[in-house]
Amino acid sequence: MDAQQISAARLIAQGLVGPPPSSPTGTDLSPAGAVVEHLGCVQAQALGGALVSLALRSGRDLSEGVAAVRAAIDAGEIVRSWTQRGTIHLTTAKDLGWILGLTGARTMKSTANRRKHFGITDAMIDTAARLAATAIRDRGPLTREQLLDAFAPIDAGDEYGHARYLITSLALQNIIVQAPMIEGKDDMRYVLTADWVPAPTELDAEAAEHEWVRRFVTSHGPVTVDDVTRWTGLPKTRMRKAIQAGIDAGEIVSADIDGTDYVHAPDLEDRLSEWETAAQETMLLPGFDEIILGYKDRSATLDPANERLVVPGGNGMFKNTVVTGTRARATWKRSPRKTGPRVLVEAFPGETVDCEAVESVSETHPAFI
Repeated sequence: MDAQQISAARLIAQGLVGPPPSSPTGTDLSPAGAVVEHLGCVQAQALGGALVSLALRSGRDLSEGVAAVRAAIDAGEIVRSWTQRGTIHLTTAKDLGWILGLTGARTMKSTANRRKHFGITDAMIDTAARLAATAIRDRGPLTREQLLDAFAPIDAGDEYGHARYLITSLALQNIIVQAPMIEGKDDMRYVLTADWVPAPTELDAEAAEHEWVRRFVTSHGPVTVDDVTRWTGLPKTRMRKAIQAGIDAGEIVSADIDGTDYVHAPDLEDRLSEWETAAQETMLLPGFDEIILGYKDRSATLDPANERLVVPGGNGMFKNTVVTGTRARATWKRSPRKTGPRVLVEAFPGETVDCEAVESVSETHPAFI
């Protein structure tokens, strides 16, 4: 494998090309649940886009598309919480506990000053936990607004930061989690984790780091230790140890690609040989898709000169991308018109995109079904 093949290999590893991922633990999950377990976590602040990302990886028959992903969430396989880097992600319900065991206390520590700024004390968090438990057990899963209403006795207020850090504090302590979908909306309700996840997978810290790194490397590889450290938000020394444990166990392999050390799944080279041609095809990806956000160094897929066109102003809001020939070459959005092209494409400078191919992809794309 050379540097020019890294993007194709990642598309294959993530399940955007070739067979859909299967459960890495042999668990009986729906296709969408297996994708989430394979990827470990899926960035999901734009939930509608995250649902499309999962649908794109769940199999070549996209007729059920996003509806099947929503069903997997409602069935209890997939949940959403602030698993790492202070950012909200989808993960499998059974894995949430050990992931937050690695990251929750670290994030609580790093956000202590923000909580203090908004006047949130430990006593308030304890009271909020009791109020949430009572309200959810009395009324069932709650929307964000309903949860904030339950916090009225502690004067939660309407200030965004105050409400945000009160809710995230309970989530980071694994007291509450977002679970079933709100019908007709790209949003989820809040439930009590202990009630929603009756049989969580239990791993000690070392085993959890090993497993999380194994998932990331096999689903996102080839990756560097910097990619692993950035994605998990955990210290590089610990990530190096977990990577080496995976290599020693034969679960992942190391590779020198044009002078840079990478790790990836043991069979990735074979899959690359089989599916590299298919990886050249045109894809329409949501703005926060893991093929762009899953790496510290995105240059294998997205030219650094074009990042500002995907994230205008560096404000953290990623536009949808057109990937063709394994490279991001344009941004796209749905046309508001009832006639004419379904997709509006804005190519990057010096790039050309086959708009007929884009339109053809849109015909079976889960974002358009």
